Amino acid sequence: MSTVRSLLRPASATAAALLLATACDSGGDAGPARYGPADTRITAHVGDRFEIAVQANASTREEWHLVAPGPSAPVVRDRGSRTETDPGTEEMDGAPHTVVFTFEAAGPGSARIVLLHCTFAAPCDGRTPVPTTTPPATPVPTASPAPAASPTPRPERRVYNVTVG
Repeated sequence: MSTVRSLLRPASATAAALLLATACDSGGDAGPARYGPADTRITAHVGDRFEIAVQANASTREEWHLVAPGPSAPVVRDRGSRTETDPGTEEMDGAPHTVVFTFEAAGPGSARIVLLHCTFAAPCDGRTPVPTTTPPATPVPTASPAPAASPTPRPERRVYNVTVG
């Protein structure tokens, strides 16, 4: 019996130490800080990871693209992007989703992250928007000249100013 107790004591001590370590680490790794479209000022420490999350919907040609920083920026590094399905829309075709861009604070200083917001009306690829009305099959002569075509709006550039200390 004394042999069993002597074997259990180290195991009990190890279990208690593990339980104590787990309880003391209740903060856990909450993951990178997440910012939204309106959070254009971001502060981080060297080594921190942070995310910028924006809404998109491919079925309506609403997209976001990273313009800057480059892949080897000295202050902020791009660590990729992913798409998250919005809760409750998993089974819906054409539902909106969240695009999450992840970055790492690489060195002290300031940097700009630029995202390009492309939409149906302001496409990124130079395509002109499709007219919302169907033109008549045969041209109808008019007395006045046709109005000049207005230029396609440019996509919005969302600039995030990052300070790394």
